[in-house]
Parts: sequence; structure tokens; C-alpha cells
Amino acid sequence: MKKFLFGFFGIVAATFSATAIFVFFGEIDAAKPVNYTKNEALKTVKKQWKGTPVDQKDRFVNIEYPFLPSTIGLLKWKLGTNPQEKEKETDPFQLKIQDPSRFLESKEDGIIWLGHASVMIRLEGKVILIDPVFGDPSFIDRYFELPSPLEKIKRVDYVLITHDHRDHMDEPTIRSIAERFPDAKFLLGLGSEDLLKDWVGGETKIQTAGWYQQFSIETKEIKITFIPVRHWSRRGLNDTNERLWGGFIIQCSDKTIYHGGDSGYGSHYAEMADVFPEIDYFIIGIGSYAPRWFMQPNHNDPDDAVKAFIDSKAKFLVPMHYATFNMTDEPPGEPLRRLKENVEKANLSDRLKPLDVYESLIFETRGD
Repeated sequence: MKKFLFGFFGIVAATFSATAIFVFFGEIDAAKPVNYTKNEALKTVKKQWKGTPVDQKDRFVNIEYPFLPSTIGLLKWKLGTNPQEKEKETDPFQLKIQDPSRFLESKEDGIIWLGHASVMIRLEGKVILIDPVFGDPSFIDRYFELPSPLEKIKRVDYVLITHDHRDHMDEPTIRSIAERFPDAKFLLGLGSEDLLKDWVGGETKIQTAGWYQQFSIETKEIKITFIPVRHWSRRGLNDTNERLWGGFIIQCSDKTIYHGGDSGYGSHYAEMADVFPEIDYFIIGIGSYAPRWFMQPNHNDPDDAVKAFIDSKAKFLVPMHYATFNMTDEPPGEPLRRLKENVEKANLSDRLKPLDVYESLIFETRGD
């Protein structure tokens, strides 16, 4: 028994020590941009762009605000109290779910919101999925059950993934898409091949890009560019910022669509207006922002989302990333309510296009 107890407490002590060392060195670590990288095979669309910044440990770095996640900050949040707890528990808001069949069976160009950051875009006859998550990602709770649309989707040409967090990059969903649509191509940020190659059946289906780099795709009528946002990446304990995060600009002859993934507010939104004038649909996250002291570097709140929309000079604002997964402290109905209040104050209500889950938005032609 003594031997067993000695061994047991030895394991506990070793685990505690390893955790303490991880936390300590994580808190004193700092990211400083020292170099730049890109996919040399791809076109860079921003003039005089040196490449995506990396730090002294070859980790990717935000342009304005170098960021590493704080374990102590996470513990402070999770072990603390939520001042909105009662409001969150009693909030009756729930997203409405529509039948997607009509849009999925049609050939109309448009957007359909699949919940959270998941979006399907049909453009020039091609089908693009962005951050598809069909099911229940690991360690994340849904506010409501949602039937997977995968069996109703007729084709998938491109799958775009903004970053490696589990509410955006879901292994079971990606494996299912790759199996059902073996010709689909997967487009994402630099460094992501390590995960995707096993999930989709080989690196030939994968293409990775740095910020402001245009993917090389067979469809000449469409251009897809990886763009900077203010966020970070990690799936395990030792892979922080090893895979590049970002958003996407999708263009055809008369349409430009922005999908911002996850992001805090920064100058990159105004840069979009310079590099990609005439953005038609600006798809941006408005939730997962509380507590603000912890989430502000990486997630816009509704106020920031409106500022970003104005900076981008886009035509329509399509909100996403709210009221789907129970991830943060704000009540589920607060993001959309605050967004509507902000766009009304800014006299932009006619440019807001909120969608129900599985509701579609058919593209207008420029000049309508």
C-alpha cells in the first residue's frame, strides 16, 4: 500500500509540477515579430507586403497586437463570477431554424448561414463552405440541437477554414465532407497541413496561404484570398500560434464577400477597404465577447463589429458567431440586440442583414 501511495502521489506531484512550469513559462513568454513568411507559390495581392510576421520562435504574430493566450487569465475568468449569470440563465432568446432545402436545391447565387461561423456560399455555380461545423464540437455546448445539412448539400467545391479552434475546425465534420465530396479542395492558413492531411486524405487536397495571398484554384471566375484578422491559434498544449489564422475575401466579376472568422478590432478592417474596394457582403462575428477584459483582444463585440463594418466601406453587414454555442458570459440574445441598437444609431439599419439559421440571402446585383 505504501508503495502504491508513493507512486500515486509521485504522479500527482509530477503532474502539478509540469502544469506549474507550463503556466509559469507561458506567462513570461512574449511574441515579438522578427521575420516574415509566405507561400512562395502564391500571388500576393497587397503591394509592398513583406509577408506574414512570425516571432522569435517561428510562431505567427498579429500585425498590430502580438498576442499569446494567458493561462492565468483563463483561470481567473473560469474560476470567477459572471455578473450576467442570472440574465444569461433567464434569457429566452433562441435563434430560429429554417428549412434550407429550397436554397440547397436551387442554383441561385447567395449565402446561407449554417450557425455560428459556418456559412455556405454559392457563387458562379461553385459551392464554398466556410468553417463548417455539423454536430457537437469537443468541449463545446450548443444552445440548441441542429440537424446537419450535409445530406442535403448537393456539391462542395471548396472548404475554407479560418483557424484551428474547435468551433471553426471540426475534425468529424471535415472528415465527413472529404468522404462525401472527394474532389473538394481545402483552403486555409499556413502551417495547417499537419492536421488536415490525415482528415481529408492527403496534402494534394490542401492549399495553405499567408495573409494577403490569393489561392491558386481551377475556377477562373472566382478569386479567394486569405486576409489578416486579430486572433490566435491552438488545439493542444504546445502548438500555440503554429497555424495561421485569418479571414477570406471571395470575389467574382460583380461580387466581393468578406468572411472575418474570429477577430478583435484593429486597422485591418480599414485596410480591407483599400485593398478590396466595393465589398458587398461583410460577414463578421458579433458574439463571444464577455468578459470584455479577457475577450477584447480576440473577439469583436457588437460596437466593434459596427466600427469594423464602417471601416470596410462594405454595402451589407451579415452577423455571425453568436447564440449558437454556449462559450462565453454574455446572454445569447444580447449580441444581436446590441448590434441592432448600434446600426440604428449609425443610421445603417437598412444595411443590416441578420439571418436565421439555415436562412438564405440571395445576392443582389450591383446597382440594385
